[in-house]
Amino acid sequence: MKQKKNKTNQVVTWPTVSLFSIKELHRLNPKFVEITLRVRLGKAIESGKVVEIGSMPGDKGRPQKVFSMTPVTKLTIDKARAEQINLVDNADKLIHVMSVANQAPKPQVNPVAPPVAVPVLR
Repeated sequence: MKQKKNKTNQVVTWPTVSLFSIKELHRLNPKFVEITLRVRLGKAIESGKVVEIGSMPGDKGRPQKVFSMTPVTKLTIDKARAEQINLVDNADKLIHVMSVANQAPKPQVNPVAPPVAVPVLR
């Protein structure tokens, strides 16, 4: 009987482009069986490493989903709109915004009580 080679330790090569589909992911990882690649993609979405951006409009059948690596930038969302991708609901909430203050933080100083002289008894 022929022995199967265990391929459970394969590592997914994630795309470096901002937007990708499952077809592009499969093209980058040809040794993966497609269902295994979909499972790994699902786990990456659950862990927050990948996020679904939307879907490409198509003629027949299911629309092809489009994904992006996190953190999602405003440029990624703008690129998706330019390529006429149907964005998911609340796509603008996928963008991680950090607040930046223009002022330097004020140093806090903890006042220290002056040393107390202890009388020495002789």
